[in-house]
Amino acid sequence: MADDMFDADDDVVGAEESQPGQKRIGFLSGVLIQVLKWVGIILGAVIFIVTVVVVTVNFLNRGGVSQTRIPTSEEYRAEAPILDWFQQIGELRGSTHDDVRTTYIIEPFLGYDGANDALTTELIRRRIQLIGIFHDYFGGKSVDELQGQANRNKARQDLQDRINRILRSGSIRDIVFGSYQFLPF
Repeated sequence: MADDMFDADDDVVGAEESQPGQKRIGFLSGVLIQVLKWVGIILGAVIFIVTVVVVTVNFLNRGGVSQTRIPTSEEYRAEAPILDWFQQIGELRGSTHDDVRTTYIIEPFLGYDGANDALTTELIRRRIQLIGIFHDYFGGKSVDELQGQANRNKARQDLQDRINRILRSGSIRDIVFGSYQFLPF
């Protein structure tokens, strides 16, 4: 009885097989099957490669610090304000307070909040007074007190304090030197 069951299946399968010389008729042609097979292989390969790359990158980044991070300190985190610059003082020349006189050549620019129109007007009106502050400061110092980055920063701060003491409409927030030179006389 069990043999009869398997014999019936063989007849059905055999009935569908094509005879030699006959054209095979099917739902999908052989070309379409080949295309789908290659698309499946390529898709499987792409999925495998992406998985390997993701796992590898995650494994490598797990133990160490990323090198694209930039260490930041408080100095770098604070954003520098955008200032307007008072440039009408121009280049100033004079002599330092040394025994052997040295000529200084400076070109200061004063940074201030540009929204303060009253301060802009005051800086223009006090231009001659500002020039006098710079000449008094540099003329009263020796070259040793003015040269070098630390002394330059100190000079900027001292001059900023002196200028802010005379201003009534606001204050300057920075001084930048376009030129800062000392030449032997």
